[in-house]
Amino acid sequence: MNIGLDFDGVISDCAKLKSEGAKRLYGVDIPPEKFKKEIVLGEKYLTEEQYLELQQTIYETREVGFLMEPVAGVLHFLPRLIAGGHTIRIITSRDGEKLNIAKEWSSRQGLELDFIGVGGGTSKAPAAAGLDLFVDDDLDKLEPLVGVVPHLFLFSWGYNTHLAEKNIARRIHSWEELHNIIEMLHRA
Repeated sequence: MNIGLDFDGVISDCAKLKSEGAKRLYGVDIPPEKFKKEIVLGEKYLTEEQYLELQQTIYETREVGFLMEPVAGVLHFLPRLIAGGHTIRIITSRDGEKLNIAKEWSSRQGLELDFIGVGGGTSKAPAAAGLDLFVDDDLDKLEPLVGVVPHLFLFSWGYNTHLAEKNIARRIHSWEELHNIIEMLHRA
């Protein structure tokens, strides 16, 4: 199968790093499960200026970016998918130095992956054409893929549990669950 994956929130756990960064930079405790822009700003944890500064620090500073942790299970199940003959393409909103940091971080984790950086605010649909399946933690980024990619999955985190997937995507809760679904679809 041709599988597309988002990077942040599917491969790397950037919410935990953002939470730690907010504490370090602003002395604010924001649980990782609340680290989505609309929640952080809506609940007035940070100002928009602070949020953007934190984003820049996390995504564009190599020393900080390399502190990201892998999403639980990714280092076990992603290599198994590759060994099983599946083609993996990372389609991320990162570009420029942010993309370079993600690529190097992945290599340091032992994951040699094909990355496509589309840039922030840009649809992933053109890059996702021809995929059988795509996984993202952002429902807004999955919606434009309806009709482009047959199987869409929303990786579930505390910051997106309030969203109704409707007819856009199927919610998954772990890399093990994703691996099992992919294997089932592959056998069908």
